[in-house]
Amino acid sequence: MSENKDQKAIPIDKLSPKQLIEIRKSLEEEIQVLNQSLSQFKVAISKYEESKLIIRSLEAAKNNQEVLVPITSSLYVPGTLKNKDQVLIDYGTGYYVERNLVQASQFCNRKLEMIRDSQDKLTSLISSKANFLDKINLELQKKVAMMQQEQAKKQ
Repeated sequence: MSENKDQKAIPIDKLSPKQLIEIRKSLEEEIQVLNQSLSQFKVAISKYEESKLIIRSLEAAKNNQEVLVPITSSLYVPGTLKNKDQVLIDYGTGYYVERNLVQASQFCNRKLEMIRDSQDKLTSLISSKANFLDKINLELQKKVAMMQQEQAKKQ
């Protein structure tokens, strides 16, 4: 916080075209990284939504029911449900916890709420950075137009 006290905001109309181009490049890179993070949030949301659907399907399943167990996204092996009321939840970093279906559903709901909240904040941040980028581009266009007019006057 103390390092920000020494920094002063400079109006963008006071920046040179070179500075505006540097800021534009930096903002474009930031927005690209933030959009990649947003894509990762969408994948995570899809994963937890799918998990909730599977939990609902397990509620209707029966013990000793034949199932196909995914090994990869396109490779399955046959299996049998031993205890359809218990699932293993991946808590991250290789840590798995056995929970009943209600607890598993609650876990998915909490994760979805957390991810969606982060997604909303990130979307807002991307929007504000994009708005600032638009302002930088407009100012840069003005400066370039002014430079072209000055060049035309000199000729």
